[in-house]
Amino acid sequence: MFEGQTHQPEVFIAALRQFHQTGEAQRGELANVLSDAIITKRVDLAEVRHALLESGQHELMEALDQLIDLIEPYIEEGGVDE
Repeated sequence: MFEGQTHQPEVFIAALRQFHQTGEAQRGELANVLSDAIITKRVDLAEVRHALLESGQHELMEALDQLIDLIEPYIEEGGVDE
């Protein structure tokens, strides 16, 4: 989905929407893809947040915040080893 490139906020938001609509038991792979994009800084979270606020997609903002809470230790450490 996002392999190796920086991507537009709309692409990330579409994947985030899919993540939000998927049952918790089936979110694993998509959560990993989204988390990897965040940790490796292939998405501009400020742009994503701005787009979500502008469009009033508060449920997706909450899903993003929950995802970030889960991966925050990796973000603070500067990412993960490839």
